[in-house]
Amino acid sequence: MERRVYKSTEPFFWTGRGSNQEIGILMIHGFTGSPSEFRRIGYELREEGYTIQAVRLPGHGTSPDEMIHTGWTDWYGHVLESYDELAAKCKSIVVMGHSMGGLLALKLAVERRAAGVISIATPIFLSSRKTVLAGFLQYFIKYIAKKPKRISTLLDESCAYTKTPIRCVVSLRKLLKQVKKVLPQVNAPVWIGQGSKDGVVRHESAAFLYERVRSEVKELRYYPESSHGLLLDQERERVYADIAAFILSLQVAYYGVKEAGTAH
Repeated sequence: MERRVYKSTEPFFWTGRGSNQEIGILMIHGFTGSPSEFRRIGYELREEGYTIQAVRLPGHGTSPDEMIHTGWTDWYGHVLESYDELAAKCKSIVVMGHSMGGLLALKLAVERRAAGVISIATPIFLSSRKTVLAGFLQYFIKYIAKKPKRISTLLDESCAYTKTPIRCVVSLRKLLKQVKKVLPQVNAPVWIGQGSKDGVVRHESAAFLYERVRSEVKELRYYPESSHGLLLDQERERVYADIAAFILSLQVAYYGVKEAGTAH
């Protein structure tokens, strides 16, 4: 029996099986995070036969000193390359993004054909007002340390950095503004999830996304006991089940979904 690895910053690719093998799920992690965020849900969806690819964005999963030399164009460029690689193996692709990964997933859905988009805790409005000062602060300090957690939890599996390069926060804000403008061009089916106890992304972000995308099929779900790390928090099993049901609904509602995911 396979030993499952839950905490690893390595990207992963798992070939599916059966009738779902040609449906690829591209997973994009969050800002300062790693592919480890997706390992638990990745195992769940692999059991359903889907082909899984979880990317590691440039400068992530290594060190903040490496990340500081990257920006949103590097991160998005890697996502585009990963999509094209997966599109060569699968007939349709569902793009799943957590936090900043959600922004990249939505941008991708405008520029490539996606069978569906799964947006998890995607920021449109950030809780901290300090990010606005990042453009000024980057000339004086390189990093800002995150507050250490008092207790160890499953959320530690995300393998996120303990300090954030301020230069990268500036780049994140540029990406956010750009995605905000193109939301009306998103017409793929969209699933949006957000934790009601999210301390990073303001509550109205999810509703804003839901209202702005042009998708005819869209779902919005809030999880009352969950924080920003929806995929690893205490309601994770419900989140996994809801996402799996959405992916299945794409196949049921869109008879040609397996032909809908080829690249332009």
